[in-house]
Amino acid sequence: MGTKKTLFGGIILLILGIVLKNITGLTALSIAFMVAGVLLKTLYIVSKAQSGEYKPGKELLFLLSGLILFFTGIYMRKAGINPLGTILFFTGITLKIIFILLFIKKVKNQKNIDTVH
Repeated sequence: MGTKKTLFGGIILLILGIVLKNITGLTALSIAFMVAGVLLKTLYIVSKAQSGEYKPGKELLFLLSGLILFFTGIYMRKAGINPLGTILFFTGITLKIIFILLFIKKVKNQKNIDTVH
């Protein structure tokens, strides 16, 4: 299950869910897409960790803090605190993107180490 199709499928579903939510307001369908996207991305990361291609490290702090800020931003926006909520929302997304970049770099480095030995 650790194929790139799983990762990109998860990213596409997540983006579709966000776009649907913002354009149409279809809450149930957009949440279903977002949850499916997160599950696919999680499956990809877990399968890479199980196969030994990825060894979790400090980059997980970017993911965890990004998720906390992301969900705090969503909550604050719904509570009517838009400017701060928006800042937290986008800061959370930025931290999650940093995690993804570090994850990809770490997996590539691990593959390079494995091919040399």
